[in-house]
Amino acid sequence: MNLPKAVLTAEMSSKVYDNYTGVEVWMRENGYDSWAWFDVDGTQAFTCRKHKSTEIFIVFRGTEPNQARDILADAKAWRKPAREKGLVHFGFAQALDKVYDKIVHWIDEQNLDDVTITCTGHSLGAALATLMASRLDANELYTFGSPRVGNRDFVKEMKKDGVRHYRFVNNNDVVTTIPFPIRFRHSGELVYINHYGNIRKMSPWQRTKDKFRGRWRSMKKGQPFDGVFDHSVNLYYEKIKNVQSTQSEN
Repeated sequence: MNLPKAVLTAEMSSKVYDNYTGVEVWMRENGYDSWAWFDVDGTQAFTCRKHKSTEIFIVFRGTEPNQARDILADAKAWRKPAREKGLVHFGFAQALDKVYDKIVHWIDEQNLDDVTITCTGHSLGAALATLMASRLDANELYTFGSPRVGNRDFVKEMKKDGVRHYRFVNNNDVVTTIPFPIRFRHSGELVYINHYGNIRKMSPWQRTKDKFRGRWRSMKKGQPFDGVFDHSVNLYYEKIKNVQSTQSEN
């Protein structure tokens, strides 16, 4: 995993929640002179690349509780055949279809011979980024607080296609536990952020104990809804950025 890139994609996944004007300012400040904003019936995303760069970023906006269309997309948890192989979440696939052709058209307009594609997003945006990466055979995929997207065959196909997927989970983030694992599976390499804010490789039992400590710590702080609090995209960005700063100091 490329930690500076994880920080960048987490920042992008946070920035996509801003309006068009806010994203435009961020693009100008960070040197992305070629970019586009997509907003179709509640599905929002942006694409960008720097001058003379062949790397394209595709960033999807996640769930906002006050947006009814987002809630409906999350709720449509029955499965449909993926475009490649396996079964995927119907609501997520339906949401991606609204902008998919427009994004592909923008990529084609860049006239790049050897393009590198990185997809990213948070929450619902992470699910859409996963489906997009699967359809395009993207090079890399960074997701933050992602729900499960497809079945076992879908996950195997993504691995077979060589998509390097880094799936960040912040302690007790409740969205990462849905839909239930009976019909859906997580894809990619788990990058777990423990309750101290550190990135650690931990066994399932160690993560269980760490999640309990996280809940207990939150309750003592007067935060009873730890799973919702841990889902914040800004919290993901801050914690990953702090990990990078700590490693730089050492």
